[in-house]
Amino acid sequence: MAKINVRNRNKGKYYKDGRKKDPNWEYRFEIAPVGGERKQESKAGFATKKEAEIAGGKAYAKYHNTGRIFEPKKISVSDYLDYWLENAIKKNVGNGGYSYNTYLDYESKIRLHLKPVFGKYLLNGLQDSPDVIQSWVDDMKARGFSKNMVKSTFACLSGALNYAILPLKYIKHNPCNLVKIGKMPIDVKAKEHTEYICRGSDLSAIMDRFPEGSNFYFILMLEYNLGTRLGEAYGFDLLTDVNMDKSEISINHQLSKENKVWYYRPPKYESYRTIKMGKTIKQIIRDEIKRRKENMIKYGPYYLRTYLMEDNSVVQYRADMKVPYREIYPASVRENGELLTPESFKYCARVIHYELNNPLFHSHCLRHTHGTILAENGASPKAVQKRLGHKDIVTTLNKYVFNTEKMRNDAVAIFEETLSTDKKLGRQDVDKFSETAL
Repeated sequence: MAKINVRNRNKGKYYKDGRKKDPNWEYRFEIAPVGGERKQESKAGFATKKEAEIAGGKAYAKYHNTGRIFEPKKISVSDYLDYWLENAIKKNVGNGGYSYNTYLDYESKIRLHLKPVFGKYLLNGLQDSPDVIQSWVDDMKARGFSKNMVKSTFACLSGALNYAILPLKYIKHNPCNLVKIGKMPIDVKAKEHTEYICRGSDLSAIMDRFPEGSNFYFILMLEYNLGTRLGEAYGFDLLTDVNMDKSEISINHQLSKENKVWYYRPPKYESYRTIKMGKTIKQIIRDEIKRRKENMIKYGPYYLRTYLMEDNSVVQYRADMKVPYREIYPASVRENGELLTPESFKYCARVIHYELNNPLFHSHCLRHTHGTILAENGASPKAVQKRLGHKDIVTTLNKYVFNTEKMRNDAVAIFEETLSTDKKLGRQDVDKFSETAL
C-alpha cells in the first residue's frame, strides 16, 4: 500500500481547557499519472490527525476500487441490496421503466423480508447457497404469506442478483435459478377479488352514485371504455392526447407521486400506445372538454390552471397569473380546476365498498372488465394485449382475460356445432361410399 501522508498545515489553536483542535489536518497520496504528470489525491479540514488518517485510508481504498466504497468480494448482501435499490432502481425512476411506486415496493420488501434473513451474509457466499434461499421461500409459505407476496419478494431478490451478474460482474451465477416456489393453496377470497368483473347491476349502481359531472365519472368511464390503468387515466391530457378526427387516444403518461410531488411519468413498462375510441367514450370526452371550458369561464381568475414543468412535475396556478410552463388539461379536476389524483380515487372506492355494499370493487377491475368483454366477443388476444399495453401476451391471457361463464358456454356451443357438422359430413361420406359401391 502506498504511503498516505498526513500533516498539519498550521500550528494549531488552543482552547481555554488546554485542548488543541485544528481544522487543518490533511491527507495526501499518489494516484495514477495523467499525461505523464504526477497526480495526488488530497483533502484538508480535519480536526485531528486520527480523523485525517481514517479518512485518508477510506479514500485510498475507494480509489483502488475504481470509486467504489467497497470490495465486491467483501460486500454484504445488505449493503449490496442498498446499492442495487439506489443505483439500479431509484436512479431510473421515470426514465428506465420503473415507477416510484415500484421503488417503494422494492424498498419495503428489502427492508422487511430480505435484509433480516440474508443481510448479514457475504454476497459472494450467497451465490452458492440456493438451499438457504429455498428454506426462506418455504418458511414464507409456512407463515401464511400470499402466493403473490412470496412470488414478488422472490422476484425482487432474483432481479437484484441478476444485476450483480450483469452488468456488475460481482458474482457469477444466480442461486435463485435453482429455487422452486412450488404449489401454494389458493386464497379463494383473494382470487375472487382479483378476478372480479364489474358490469350489469354493479356498474349501473356505481354510475348512478357517480353520474356525469361528478368528480369520478370521467375516470370511471376512461377505465371502463379504454381499459387504462388508473395512473394512465389520471395522466390523460385532454389537450394533447386525444385526436377527435381519427377517433384515437394516445397513452403517453401516468400520474405518479414522488416525495409528495405529482409527476407525469411514462406509462408502466413504457407502454406508449395509441388506441381507437368508440363513439361512446368519444362523446364523453367531448362533453368533458366542454364542461372544463365552461368552468374556466365561471370561475374566471380564480380557476386553477394546471402546468407541466421542465422536470415533468405538475403545478397549479390561478388563471390570472402568467406562468412560463406548458398548460395541460388533466383528466380529473374539481369544478374550480383543483387537481384530483389516484389518491383521490380512494374515496370513490370506499363509497363503492361500504355505501354500495360492493367489497370486490377495485380500481383495476374496470380494466379487467374491458379486456374480458373484448375476449368474450371475439377480439384476438394480440389486439387485447396492444390495447391494454401489456409487455407480453402471457400477461393478457393469464391475468386479464378470465374464463367467464359466457366463455364457458361459448366453448360448449362451438364444440356442439362442430359435432353436428362432423355428423353431417360423415353421413355424406357414407352416402357417397354407398353410391360408389353400387
